[in-house]
Amino acid sequence: MTGLAQRLKGGRMATLRELARRDFFPVFSAKVRGAVYNPFGVLVLAALSSLACGFFLHPQGFALAAGIGAVIAAGALWPLISLAFLRVSIGFDKGAATEGDTCGARLLVCNRAPWSAWGLSLRGAFYGDTGIVEVAVARIPGRREVECRWNLKADTRGVYPLDSARLGSGFPFGVWRRSRTLLNNGRLVVWPRVFPVGPVPSVVSERVVEGQVSRGKMGSHGDVMGVRPYRRGDSPRRIHWGQSAKHDRLIVCELQTNARPLVQVVLDAHPANHAGDGADSSFEWAIRVAASLACGWLDEGAEVGFACAGVELPAAAGSLHKKRILDALAMAVKVPRELNDILACPLCRGFRDGLQVVVTTSKGYQAAHCAPCERANRRWALLSLEGFGGSTRSGFTKPGDAWLWFCGPNHVPGLLLNGWSEARHGS
Repeated sequence: MTGLAQRLKGGRMATLRELARRDFFPVFSAKVRGAVYNPFGVLVLAALSSLACGFFLHPQGFALAAGIGAVIAAGALWPLISLAFLRVSIGFDKGAATEGDTCGARLLVCNRAPWSAWGLSLRGAFYGDTGIVEVAVARIPGRREVECRWNLKADTRGVYPLDSARLGSGFPFGVWRRSRTLLNNGRLVVWPRVFPVGPVPSVVSERVVEGQVSRGKMGSHGDVMGVRPYRRGDSPRRIHWGQSAKHDRLIVCELQTNARPLVQVVLDAHPANHAGDGADSSFEWAIRVAASLACGWLDEGAEVGFACAGVELPAAAGSLHKKRILDALAMAVKVPRELNDILACPLCRGFRDGLQVVVTTSKGYQAAHCAPCERANRRWALLSLEGFGGSTRSGFTKPGDAWLWFCGPNHVPGLLLNGWSEARHGS
């Protein structure tokens, strides 16, 4: 009986301890902790306790309450006065960067007051997945202008800062933190990462771009420049049958190339066609693939157009057009617009004289591909959903007419460099 009584008593004690530890009003408790567990709350409680002592115990409690009130007033008003005399701006050393680059940021603070400003801190969501950035400034002398610099690493594409940065101060006592929004003198556009790409694939086209000239360079258009042995991937139309019969092996003609191939890159941004989150999602890698193809071929002298949900850029050449495409890709977001609608827009529907590359996923291909409607100048660059964060049971396999098939992030650089015949063998 004694053992049973002890067990019953231990059970009651455990129940009482559990009830004592349980928070029956968590929302109210959180508000109380937020109001009390800080310097301002502690000082307010101390002032109220001093007033109570002054009323019921001794008048000296009023003097203590007055002193604590003075500390509260100074801690709350001094940061506000200090920030009122500051003229602050923030900017970046350059207007554009690429994923992974480090760029400089600068904070310019001008103190117009005759006294110094102490204990300043800059806080804001500047870039990428790193989120909040904090920069501390110990002291700004009176009647002085101070420039603070630090480096930011652009982790992901986008336009930064993500929101307005704020300069705050809690000096001298940390009782009440005051802050003000900064003036952004500039923005930082982070472009997607690009990889080297092979030459523009050959397509049958009769278009001649104005100002285009012919070079003594081997390609797939123009006059015959010479002959060479057949290489795997060469078009049967270029076989020189007379020379092949003479040498008892296949001989193909080398044709002249033109200075400006014509290309259009189409990006699928429908959220249902992509998988994964963050920098390794299929959408981010599709953007990198589109950026690599567009920038690489623009650097070779091609005229490149770009189409995406809400963005339509006609084919053009030059560094300014390259910047337009990269800016559009840096700001690209998922839009619930079907790929078929993009391909049916006037810009894409009227593009018939050059190479059209559609960058999407295996799911987007199944939704948009129509065999009877396929064009001879269209190429499909497809990302496997399984390799970019999608379900391993999605059931999507490599289509037979896929021009490029990316199984995962590690396959992207190699396929972009030598994933087609012209890239493996040369034009």
